[in-house]
Amino acid sequence: MTDKKDFADSIRQKLEDWDYQLDRLTARLGDKRDEWRAEAKQRIADIEERRDALEAKLEKLESHGEDAWQDIKAGVELAWDGLKTGLLAARSEFEDGK
Repeated sequence: MTDKKDFADSIRQKLEDWDYQLDRLTARLGDKRDEWRAEAKQRIADIEERRDALEAKLEKLESHGEDAWQDIKAGVELAWDGLKTGLLAARSEFEDGK
């Protein structure tokens, strides 16, 4: 297996895990105040946009040859960090009972 494939598989697994976490967070929104729920829905929409951007970068990485993937890898890692940070922040706010 190549480094590129290992990297892509790793990111795909992380995406699946975070999709599950995001689904759980979304399902629990009904337990919160209307004001907070609207804010949380916006944060979730932002996270979903970041997730879609990461998916697009990952598909680009997978479709390029071995020699170009290192250049694309940095963009994928940056997108992953943004997605992870956004979801962790949203989950933290949710658990704080805002």
